[in-house]
Amino acid sequence: MRVYNNLSCGIISTAQALVFPKLTNVMVNTGGNKKTAWKTHNQLQHKRIRIIVLSSAVGGYGSYYEYIKAEGLMPFYVSCCYKAKEMHLDRFYRAVAPALVNVGFCKGEEARAERLSKKNTRWRKFQFPMLEYTREQCEKILRANDVQAVSSYCWFCPKGPNPPEWAIKSLKARANANKV
Repeated sequence: MRVYNNLSCGIISTAQALVFPKLTNVMVNTGGNKKTAWKTHNQLQHKRIRIIVLSSAVGGYGSYYEYIKAEGLMPFYVSCCYKAKEMHLDRFYRAVAPALVNVGFCKGEEARAERLSKKNTRWRKFQFPMLEYTREQCEKILRANDVQAVSSYCWFCPKGPNPPEWAIKSLKARANANKV
């Protein structure tokens, strides 16, 4: 069974790539990856960390972002996770099956790991080697390797710190629809 690291280029997944430098990392280009994620990606490649970047092509569009913009859809956290990343990762892991996938959850995220473990299949199993590390320990790993990373999310995520106005409207519209 081959082992891979899921990579978002955030703090924990980047630390995971550095802790397990011989493993291949798999990342998805959602069309909304922040510039800081690509900077981290380049720093890892410079250190000879192997990274496969998958396309998030959906509905005939080159990326998830192109899809939602062209179709007039609004980003929504749960559907974004699935359509922007999960279905593409699942397709990849099914193609290389069986696969053991390291996911970068750190200490304090045990509940997230437990929920994701319930999605194990016969062709893809998740494991969480970074659960023994705190976020601060992960940041220390980055500093020791002279790699910068920040929290990762799509730049247009309505749950991010500075979403564009059209994404905020999407979040408000969804909240109002749930009140009805």
